[in-house]
Amino acid sequence: MSSPSVASLATTVVFVALLGGALGSYAGVVASRGWRASLGGRSHCDTCGRSLSWYELVPLVSFFALRARCRTCGGSIGWGPLRWEAVGAAIALLIALPLLLALGV
Repeated sequence: MSSPSVASLATTVVFVALLGGALGSYAGVVASRGWRASLGGRSHCDTCGRSLSWYELVPLVSFFALRARCRTCGGSIGWGPLRWEAVGAAIALLIALPLLLALGV
């Protein structure tokens, strides 16, 4: 079996981190809004109520790209969502990396 290329491993790591961040983000929504409330409606700004676009929901990346502010009203985004996303990404990587390395991906 040939060794994996660095690019394919890096791409897989980024994908796993984003997936873990998305799951961590959802866990944060469930923790703050409750199970039933998390299933209804789109993500929105807590200050102005505007529904967020898909590119404002990329785990970890959008927090820093938007400088922790709403794109429309400039309202502050707390550190809580970033923490949930970072923990989700870390857990996903801790689970996936040994598996990926063992499989030779």
